[in-house]
Amino acid sequence: MFETMIKNQTAKQAKELAAWMARREETVALPEGVWRTEDLAYLEDALPCHRMDLYQPIQEGPARPVLLNLHGGGFLLGSKEVNRYLCTDLSRRGFLVMSLEYPLAPEATIFDIFRALTTGIDRAAALAADYGGDPAQLYLCGDSAGAYLCYYLAALQNAPEAAQAAGVPQIQTKIRAIGLQSGMFYTRKLDQVGLFLPKLLYGSGWRAHPFRPYLDPGHPALVAAAPPCFLVTGRGDFLRNYSRQLASALKRGGKNYKLLDLDEAKPLPHAFAALLPETPAATRANEQMLAFFLQQAPDDAPHGADSATGGDGSGKILKIPR
Repeated sequence: MFETMIKNQTAKQAKELAAWMARREETVALPEGVWRTEDLAYLEDALPCHRMDLYQPIQEGPARPVLLNLHGGGFLLGSKEVNRYLCTDLSRRGFLVMSLEYPLAPEATIFDIFRALTTGIDRAAALAADYGGDPAQLYLCGDSAGAYLCYYLAALQNAPEAAQAAGVPQIQTKIRAIGLQSGMFYTRKLDQVGLFLPKLLYGSGWRAHPFRPYLDPGHPALVAAAPPCFLVTGRGDFLRNYSRQLASALKRGGKNYKLLDLDEAKPLPHAFAALLPETPAATRANEQMLAFFLQQAPDDAPHGADSATGGDGSGKILKIPR
């Protein structure tokens, strides 16, 4: 009965999301100045859940910093297409952006998702130079469930015991910083997330799983292993306290982080920075995130990104044949 209820609710939300995306396409124009390559396979099986889209500035320049984006959707729905506006906007500001699809719960557990994206991130980094990117400048950003994935994947890279407990390999390419937008970080709280998600995401035996201690993102080993973090939330975001709580854990751990917690006159929706990148609040958040990333670049990095407050804006959207 529980599984049927979740399935029906997810199907309803998926229809609502598709309708929302269709309305946006009718009313909001995509930013210009970006090439898009669709559905590059990052696993040999080439399943739809193991593909990525690539966004490349049309204007030529030095090697670009590489930004990988992971969409939200509560681990149960969503797709890389949802963040098409965000990825186009970030790319026109001078980044090579890759948006990765991933398998969803309950068909996949979090450990399946970790394994797929670990391969995907290393594959994307390996491809970056072919598209004008600099894999030495690798960053991740995600919203909601995607922010959870960014945080955990980046932390597991430097936390071998936690990676072993999860049964997943570690990402080989250095992740220099991560952007966490309205993150769904806490999955065991007695709230609208934790009351239903653990069994779906971690499996029916999750309480006995060796990874259980690490389900708290504030676990000292994860905090110590996390790269520089830029967190975004605001009044109206129903998971606002999640970002605040993780920021407090990062502060206690002496980590390099920034929390942008916007208190706008009009409440902001959940994941506003990713879903509504053309709005003033989202523009401010994303500009500050990119600036934070560039502060973490290696000293000898080529200056391939435009100012985080600008972007060329010339040209038009084109699709490169696969």
